[in-house]
Amino acid sequence: MPPAMTTTEVTYEKLANLDDDGELQHVPSSTVNYKLRATANWVKKPFKQRSFWERLATLDLASDKCYVVQPQNPNPPPNLNVWRERLWLIITIAPALLIQALWYYIIPETSYFHTWHPIFAFVFYHLAFVAFTICLIKHLTYYMDVYGTFDEHNRPRDYVPDKYVPRLLISVLIYTLARTGGGLILGGYNRHACPSLGHTISWLFPVKIGLWLISLDFFFYSYHRAVHTFPFLWKYHSKHHSTKHPTPLQSILADDIQEIIEIFLIPLLASLVMPLSAHEFWIAQCILMYIEGMGHSGVRAFWTHPLIGEVLRPFGMDLTIEDHDLHHRYGKSGQNYGKQTRIFDRIFNTISERVEGIEK
Repeated sequence: MPPAMTTTEVTYEKLANLDDDGELQHVPSSTVNYKLRATANWVKKPFKQRSFWERLATLDLASDKCYVVQPQNPNPPPNLNVWRERLWLIITIAPALLIQALWYYIIPETSYFHTWHPIFAFVFYHLAFVAFTICLIKHLTYYMDVYGTFDEHNRPRDYVPDKYVPRLLISVLIYTLARTGGGLILGGYNRHACPSLGHTISWLFPVKIGLWLISLDFFFYSYHRAVHTFPFLWKYHSKHHSTKHPTPLQSILADDIQEIIEIFLIPLLASLVMPLSAHEFWIAQCILMYIEGMGHSGVRAFWTHPLIGEVLRPFGMDLTIEDHDLHHRYGKSGQNYGKQTRIFDRIFNTISERVEGIEK
């Protein structure tokens, strides 16, 4: 049985760490004030007594230990093998493309059913995106169980609040529908062209998608910093910050205006800078979802972007899980506004120093 919700208020101050020689390694930049935890009585119900939406939200639950305070881990976060994550992404992203390619290869060109009508392609890729999202959530909660989560010695992960459960699941549906349809439209889906390297998918697709993600991060950074800076805009983003210790599914918790900007407008702007084909967009949106979920999982590991992290790391511009986890802890005061990279946080000096994930 999951533990009861706590309603205590805690103030957490990051203390300076000293190495063996007494050298100062990190100076705190701010304090984090923990507010009352929102009510989440749905997790106490037996599964059979949960509503339809609550049963779906169960997918987001890690083991019970992730929701109670843990002893402080004296060891640095382990480095997660980025090649293992790349392999996981290939295994989960490629099947949808392979199925369509095999269909076009097996079904004769003279057959009426040889090509996929845009509506059929939309339904197929949407279902594939939902399947990818479910696999991703289970993948992330597995690592939450194995490695624990950042700041777990002060406060554990937050459950999805009762009042947001239906809204959150509807937002996930809107997100997957919009991103699938948007990818087909922006990518100029051609029913007569099946997925193939060198044709509908460039041999340089990792570079193209990497540039698309950086372009997206620029527009996201600009919008994200604005909503944290101007009080009249904060009201459209504050719902997303109702948790200081989120879980993967809560990455999509947002106000209506925020959903329109993040789901529709920002990908559109990024696509104007770096156009992608429909099949490249499928790969990009899966990686985008992966980073969104990863950044909100709080997994206590040095886990960087699988596509562009190693390129940006020498410049101190790579993004890890702790960066966005700290962003949520700081609330309105912000810092770490990028969600794919730290390029623009580094350029505009809005980076927050890492607390647990400090490399020595």
